[in-house]
Amino acid sequence: MFGELPIFGNSENKIDSKGRLFVPKFTGVEENDQLIIQKGYGNFYIIINCSKIDEEIIKLKEKDEKRKIELLTSSIVSLVKVDKQGRIIFHPYESFAIDRKVFIHGNYDSVQVFPSKKDYENHIQELEKNR
Repeated sequence: MFGELPIFGNSENKIDSKGRLFVPKFTGVEENDQLIIQKGYGNFYIIINCSKIDEEIIKLKEKDEKRKIELLTSSIVSLVKVDKQGRIIFHPYESFAIDRKVFIHGNYDSVQVFPSKKDYENHIQELEKNR
């Protein structure tokens, strides 16, 4: 299952003409996994297992953290299901580069999807500046 084990690794993939993105095997992705695409804080999207969001919402409800639930769910772009070939419909593809090549970065329990490897490198440089 996606994100069941820590996700580490990088991959460059293309989004096809139908908006489908191949999710790399290093994520543990399986057919019918339910994944959520969220807008990240920057020029990227995050893909996370739907069950992780469910767990987080339950914790926040127990603490009566309505505002945090609202913030968490407001960044959700779409809920998608993995097909037999390990692909998802990546709805934000229209906002990415014309050649539709993306850079995927494993981020422990999720993956980050950047419009290009250069965007990923810029993101890392920005993180290092703000340490």
